[in-house]
Amino acid sequence: MNPFKKILHDEKLPDTLKDKVMGDIELIKLSLDFTDLIAVKYPAALQELFTIKDKDKPDPNKKQS
Repeated sequence: MNPFKKILHDEKLPDTLKDKVMGDIELIKLSLDFTDLIAVKYPAALQELFTIKDKDKPDPNKKQS
């Protein structure tokens, strides 16, 4: 059931409905932030970590002096 159909055109929005809509928006934003963290930032951080570790390893083909 769509709660917006209960609202008349000039009627003030009930606070409970406003709170529900804002809560839904916050949940969507949290979901997007979590997805960004897991899908983009975490793999990028792991790649950076492994790149740094690879740079610290000595090159077996390079002669040491």
